[in-house]
Amino acid sequence: MNRRMRIYLVVLLVLLGVFAVMGLRHLADARAAAEGAAGDLADCRRHGRDIDRLRGRPAMAAERERGSAELSAPIEQAAKAAGIPADRLVRISPEPAQRVGETAYKEKPTRVFLKNSRLKALVTMAHALGAPETGLDLKSLRLTVPSRDATQGTWSAELVFAYLLYEPQRSRL
Repeated sequence: MNRRMRIYLVVLLVLLGVFAVMGLRHLADARAAAEGAAGDLADCRRHGRDIDRLRGRPAMAAERERGSAELSAPIEQAAKAAGIPADRLVRISPEPAQRVGETAYKEKPTRVFLKNSRLKALVTMAHALGAPETGLDLKSLRLTVPSRDATQGTWSAELVFAYLLYEPQRSRL
């Protein structure tokens, strides 16, 4: 082989090496983009499930506050369905509505106090009241150690449920 042929061969090998490195870099960039797209797809699917779940809830907030009987009836029914005796439902206490940020909505919390109830019954009741058709959301749950006169395996609980009210702010003109 003559000298010119060797030079061409070396140049060709160097060019092949450069193209191989460029191809590997392109492949790595494409792999990173595919992984990013897979993450975005997972996020979109999660948001889609959230939208489907929220779509089942009441479309609008209440236009007026619920009366005490209108609010306590579903709570008492859920407690009864969960197997909680009426004497263990100590108090249902509606609280003042509070504005949600700078929106036209207010959140109306209601505290429910129960004594000497089994944990499974409490969860069953909370789950039933959190169903979309009730319009209530469980905001907090506080369990306390049962009193001395309680049977073993029971708890006292304070549950806070809330629903939304549509009440636009009055303009200050």
